[in-house]
Amino acid sequence: MSVATECANEAEDANLVYNHVCARVSSLDMEMIRAIPPGGNWKNIPPDIVNKSARLRQIRQSGGRTTYYGRLCDDMPSYTISTYFNRPGNGAFIHPTQNRLISQREAARFQSFLDSYRFLGSFSSIFKQIGNAVPPLLARAAGALFKPGRTVDLFAGAGGLSEGLRLSGHSIVAAAEINPNMCATYSLNHPSSEVLQVDITDGQGFIKLTECIENALSGKTLQLLAAGPPCQGFSIAGKWTHTDPRNTLIFETMKLVERFQPENVLFENVPGIVSMLSGSVLQKVLEMLGSLGYRSDWFALRAEQYCVPQRRRRIFIVGSRKGVQPQRPEVLLSCEPRNHTMGTEEGADGLPLPVTVGEAISDLPPILSGFGAGVCRYDSDQVSSDYQRMMRGQLSLEGFLRYRHKQD
Repeated sequence: MSVATECANEAEDANLVYNHVCARVSSLDMEMIRAIPPGGNWKNIPPDIVNKSARLRQIRQSGGRTTYYGRLCDDMPSYTISTYFNRPGNGAFIHPTQNRLISQREAARFQSFLDSYRFLGSFSSIFKQIGNAVPPLLARAAGALFKPGRTVDLFAGAGGLSEGLRLSGHSIVAAAEINPNMCATYSLNHPSSEVLQVDITDGQGFIKLTECIENALSGKTLQLLAAGPPCQGFSIAGKWTHTDPRNTLIFETMKLVERFQPENVLFENVPGIVSMLSGSVLQKVLEMLGSLGYRSDWFALRAEQYCVPQRRRRIFIVGSRKGVQPQRPEVLLSCEPRNHTMGTEEGADGLPLPVTVGEAISDLPPILSGFGAGVCRYDSDQVSSDYQRMMRGQLSLEGFLRYRHKQD
């Protein structure tokens, strides 16, 4: 292929957007969607429509979360993006102005994945890949706590944690994930990393993983071992129990910490881990790190304070072998929603306001409910915010923050 052809292909790619497709809804769900205003929820659905749905009648009778059947609002950050953003009744997943659910690309924008990050696999799998991911810009803040170097990512999913670590300068030499669709997505977006599809709880799988890491390191020091063990067992959003086998995965990870003795460790999980068994699970993790020679701590971080246009809470457990107590990442933006600040450009803490839904997705092409495309044309003339420029790869995070502070 000639250089001219390669350049032409790159120019073409710059005008494309990937995974901009949304789930189809039933006719009854569409009636509900049409009745809900921006920022509204199930409470806005008229009685005649409520009476058609047993679930809505139950919610009306006993009450329910205000995010159920929620429509997003352009001047607010998104609510938490879960794996169920293909269902209107499971959260605030209705587009702010179009009568449809948000697309996979819009959800990826709310998670802070660059538009060049492409998701592979079945249609249903991609919802899980995006909803389960660590927001890259949040992971970037955590990764910046440590000196960049060779990194291994366990339970890597579609690569959100790795992407954030890459943005903070780390080199991901190896990653492990059990789900084949997520491995495919990870491999596409991290071509220089060794990706192993493996079950860490399986004896032979554990041996294969250690061999993979040893080969990737080639005798060099592991700077960071990062892991995001499946969080369902710790989540307070669903039915969880301390006997859930997924809750032991973080302890399985400790075996690899002991084996490779990385300079630093970084674990990500949901807030439920803090209260599980009255805090004893979290305390046990910290004690185990201490016994292995790490000074450790944990932080509860708000994604919107790190430039992610989404109200999402995550726990990061960090440890260092160098005797330095890990410090909480510096907050970049206020956590106050825009409509609570009387039209000002900063929160009560003096920081710029968080990125909103409109800033995140208003440039993406309009699509009909149940439609869209895995690859579609992008009109760069529609760009209207610095966040959109950042997602298109035209602006760095540092540049975005400079512009954001100048708005004050």
